[in-house]
Amino acid sequence: MLLARRDYSRQEIRTKLLEKGFEVVDIDPVLDDCESSGFINDKRYAELLVRSHIARGHGPIRIRQAIAQKGLSKDCIEAALSANDHDWFELAKAKAIKKYAIPKVTEVKGSQSRELVAKEKAKRVRFLLSQGFNYEQVSYALDYDPLADNDD
Repeated sequence: MLLARRDYSRQEIRTKLLEKGFEVVDIDPVLDDCESSGFINDKRYAELLVRSHIARGHGPIRIRQAIAQKGLSKDCIEAALSANDHDWFELAKAKAIKKYAIPKVTEVKGSQSRELVAKEKAKRVRFLLSQGFNYEQVSYALDYDPLADNDD
């Protein structure tokens, strides 16, 4: 019944069964049978999670962390990330555009306005870092200026 609703990792099911009071010696053979029958597939589950997080605009760091919390191995996580050939720089740029419309913070004359620009840029950097992008990807996203990107 549990597997009919959504996919779970082997570790998640193991934890749920232990919480229900089943013995470890009973759980492992059942999980092995489920894996051999294709009901549990950590690789498929990791790829599903990667696609889901990419659709939400999350970066590779956040995706790795979220999938690791599901009890999947690092090898499985890296395989799922590399199987999904995605441009993280463009995803960071798209996330910045969606959030801020114009990601690049433009300079304005005056000491007080420079301070506001610095605060706003720091705020945007923090946001993109919290979404799982690294500094290089964040820098790329925040340097994008759609107003200067006209091909006229």
